[in-house]
Amino acid sequence: MKTPKRHDALPVILAFEASTNQLSVAVYVDGVIRAMKTAEAAFGQATSLVPLAVSALAEVDVDFAMISHVAAGRGPGSFTGLRVSLAAAKGVCLAHDLPGLGISGLEALAYSCGDDGGDLPILCLADTRRGNVYAQFFTADMTPQGDIFEAQIEQLPLLVPPAFGKETILLAGYGGQAAGAAFLGAGRQVCVAGGKIISADAADQGIDDMSVDAGMIANLAAHHLARGKISPLTPLYLADPRLGPKKKASA
Repeated sequence: MKTPKRHDALPVILAFEASTNQLSVAVYVDGVIRAMKTAEAAFGQATSLVPLAVSALAEVDVDFAMISHVAAGRGPGSFTGLRVSLAAAKGVCLAHDLPGLGISGLEALAYSCGDDGGDLPILCLADTRRGNVYAQFFTADMTPQGDIFEAQIEQLPLLVPPAFGKETILLAGYGGQAAGAAFLGAGRQVCVAGGKIISADAADQGIDDMSVDAGMIANLAAHHLARGKISPLTPLYLADPRLGPKKKASA
C-alpha cells in the first residue's frame, strides 16, 4: 500500500541539477536534505540522471508516492544538461501528477551562501563554456539586483550596481579566483563564502570554485514554496541554444 503524499506537512522535494559537468539529485524531507547523489558526466546525462534519482530515493526510503514537489535547476548553464534535467523533472511530474518548480542556479548559489541577517551584497557566477561568465548581483538579503548577464571576468568590477557603493562583494560560483583578482585590481575588497576576505595575493590562495548542486536547488525550492513563489520548469537560456564549439572545416 502506497504512503499518501503529505500535502499538509513540510514538502518532500525531489530535485535535479545538471547545468554543469556534475549531475546531482537531492531528496528534501522534513526541512533538510536527506540524500544527495552526484556523478561526473560531461556527456550521457540522460542515462545517468534517473538512476541517480532512484538511488537517492531508496537511500532514505522515500518512494515517488511520497513526493510532494519536483524541482530542477533551470540554468544558466549547459544547454544539454538543462534540457535533460528539466525533462527528467517534467517526466516525474507527469507520471505522478506533481507540481514542478524551476529554480535559477545563480539564485540557488546566492541562497546557499547568504543569510537573512547578512550584510554583504553577493555576486554569483557560472561558466558559459565560451570564455565568459554568467553573472548576477544580489543584495545582502539574497534579492536579485538586476537580471542575469554575460560578461568577461575582468569587466565585472565595472558592472557593480551603483546601489552597492564601495561595499565588500561576496563572491560565489565559477571563476572566483580570477574574479577576486579583478575586483582587487579595481580597488574593491571581496570575500568568499564563509566570510574569508581575499587579500592582495589572491592569485596564490587557491580559491575554490563553487558549483550549484541539487541540494541548493531543493533548499531554494522549499524557501520559495514557503512564500508561495512558483517558477516554471523552463530553461534560462541567455544565448542561442544553437551556439556551440565551431566545427572543423572539411578537408
